[in-house]
Amino acid sequence: MDKNTVKKRIFKSNAAMILVTLGLFLVINAFVIKIYTEYIEKEVKTIIEKVADESQVEEMIKDFTIYRNEFIILFVLDGILCIAVFIIVNRLFTKNLTAHIMVPLDELADGAERIKNNQLSQDIVYSGDVEFERVCRMFNDMQKAILAEQEKNIKYEKARTDMIAGISHDLRTPLTAVKGTIKGMLDGVAKTPEQRERFLQAAYRRTGDMDILLRQMIYLSKLESGNLTLNIESVKISDFIESYVRDKNELLDVSREQSGCVYSDKAVILEAETQDLYESILIDREQFARILDNLVDNSIKYAKAEPLKIKISAMKKAQGQYMRVCVRDNGEGVPEEKISYIFDEFYRGDESRNKKEGSGLGLYIVKCLAEEMGGSVSAENNGGFAVYIDLPMQEQ
Repeated sequence: MDKNTVKKRIFKSNAAMILVTLGLFLVINAFVIKIYTEYIEKEVKTIIEKVADESQVEEMIKDFTIYRNEFIILFVLDGILCIAVFIIVNRLFTKNLTAHIMVPLDELADGAERIKNNQLSQDIVYSGDVEFERVCRMFNDMQKAILAEQEKNIKYEKARTDMIAGISHDLRTPLTAVKGTIKGMLDGVAKTPEQRERFLQAAYRRTGDMDILLRQMIYLSKLESGNLTLNIESVKISDFIESYVRDKNELLDVSREQSGCVYSDKAVILEAETQDLYESILIDREQFARILDNLVDNSIKYAKAEPLKIKISAMKKAQGQYMRVCVRDNGEGVPEEKISYIFDEFYRGDESRNKKEGSGLGLYIVKCLAEEMGGSVSAENNGGFAVYIDLPMQEQ
């Protein structure tokens, strides 16, 4: 069964339009001819009545009949000729029109075939009718969106693979340590109370590492799936930072007193510098505290400085309605070639995953939370390692 094409549809439509027009033209003219014929016949009858010679009357009737028949035949032939000419002209114009229309349609068909073959880098280049240009532009935008989604999926798949490998390693290491510790105690390696205490503290510290990793993974899952609801409110930045530093120092003091804690061997000096700011920023208190926790913990883990000094400061940006919060340590910083990657998911400066503790999620969570609160993050080596969080201020 033949399918309709644009070419056939245009031709049929134009042909039908012309035929209907000509048909109406023929009907109207036939009606006019009838009226005209009746009028002529009436005139002829009048003339016949005035003519006395019958032979002359018969001759006039015969001539009239011939002229009338010839006129009708010529009229029909003229109509047929007009129809033929109209159809030929219509076919020529239809061919030209369909050839013009088929250019963008062929381009779109080729583009669809390329998408089918997963070739998404070549755009459709068409310049002509506005409507087709718009369709081709939309097709190109769709193709770019598909390509971006594919690249995103590839990146996500790589991140997922890295995540599985990283979690496997990060869980296997403390599990092996805990298993070895328990095995040592069962075998009687720890014979004195002091040795058993040390073994238990090491096992406890390792289980703490696993607990932190699992909590980070659960938290990240909520964040990326959109199931984490933020409670954005106006917060005076100076009061928040000073309160945070005070509470964090108390926790660090407790850690130093407990020999089993992760940071018990670190000498950490945490300071606040707010320059008497009175402005407020729009944040979620709990989640912004998590951002600062991750940044402080990152410095404690990776900064090579003794004592370690961490300063949390805030200042208004020169332009725009944003406040900049900076967390800076006095460590060695990060190699310049790695700074652009530190906020990536599961990225760690130590690719071997053996020299330092950490899951590679802390700074990624910082970036995600800052963006969820309408801000952004950046980092540089500036007298140590410095991370900047730009957050929107409350409109005055």
